[in-house]
Amino acid sequence: MSTSLNSNSAKIRRKFPGLSSTAFEHPSDKAALDAVKNIPVVDKIFRRFFELGLERIMRIQMMGQAIHVTPRQCPKIYKLFKEAADILDMHEPDLFLVSNPTINAFTFGAERPFIVIHSALVDLLDEDELMGVLAHELGHVKAGHALYRSIAHTLAQLASQMFGLGGLASMGLTASLYDWSRKSELTADRAELLVVQDVDVCLRSHMKLAGGSRSIYAQTNHQEFLQQADTYEELDYSTLNKVYKFIQELWLTHPVPVFRAKEISAWAKSRQYKEIMDGHYPTEEYCFILRACPHCNSKISPSFFFCPDCGKNTRI
Repeated sequence: MSTSLNSNSAKIRRKFPGLSSTAFEHPSDKAALDAVKNIPVVDKIFRRFFELGLERIMRIQMMGQAIHVTPRQCPKIYKLFKEAADILDMHEPDLFLVSNPTINAFTFGAERPFIVIHSALVDLLDEDELMGVLAHELGHVKAGHALYRSIAHTLAQLASQMFGLGGLASMGLTASLYDWSRKSELTADRAELLVVQDVDVCLRSHMKLAGGSRSIYAQTNHQEFLQQADTYEELDYSTLNKVYKFIQELWLTHPVPVFRAKEISAWAKSRQYKEIMDGHYPTEEYCFILRACPHCNSKISPSFFFCPDCGKNTRI
C-alpha cells in the first residue's frame, strides 16, 4: 500500500457549527426510510441485532485484524478524518484501516458506530478524494443511518436463519432495505460535498470508483461521465430496458456511479447548497422548530430561503 498521500494541507474549508443532518438529507432518503420503519418485522430484527451482539463482534474483529487509525497511527489519514468531522461539527467515531483488495468503505454499528476503509481505496484516491469518502461515511453517522445500514448489509445472509422469515418475506424486506440504502447514499454524498467543497473532487471519486484505476484517470473527462449518466437515463425509452435496470439495481446497496455523479453535480448548483455554504442552514438546536413550506408543505428549517424539496421561495 502507498505510504503517503498527496499533500493538500493548504486548503481552508468552511465549517458548519451546529449543523443538523436535515440540512443535507435527500428527500428520497427520508421517504424510503419511513417505508422501512413501517414494516412490522423490522422491530424484531432490531432487537435481534442487539441481542446477538453483532456490533460488538464486528468491533472485536476490527481491533484484532485491522489498523485503528489515531493521531499516532496513520496520522495523515487521521488528520483528514478529524478535519472532515470538524467541518460537519461532530465527534469522530473510531476509524479502522483493513487490508482488502476490494475498493470499499462502510459504517457499522448503532450504539458506537465505527467506520472501516479498505487499503485498496486508500491506494486509489488522492488526499482530497479520501477526505470526501471519509466525510461520506461521517454523513451516514450524522444522519443516523448506521443501524439500518448495518442491518441491510447483514440481513441477506442472516434473515432466514435468525428470524424464521419465509423466503418471499425475507426477500421483500431485504429489497426494501437495499432500496433505502441506495437512497441514503445520496444524503451521504451531500455530506461529502459539504466537506470537500469542490464538486470536481466528488466527480473524480465517482469516476475512479467506476473505473477502478488511478493511473488511467488522466484520460477521463467529467463532462463525458455526466453525459454517460444522461445516456443511462435515456435507456428508459424501452420498457424492457427499465426491467433490466430494475433487476440489475435491485440488490445493489449503492446507486450506480453515473447516477450519483449526476445527482451531486445537480445539488452543487442548487440554492440549498448555496444557502448552506453562505451559513444559512438548520442546526441541531433549532431542528425541532421546523416550519411548513407554503408551496409543498414539507417540513423545513426557518433559516431556509428556498425549500429543498420543491425549490420555491419559502419567504412568500
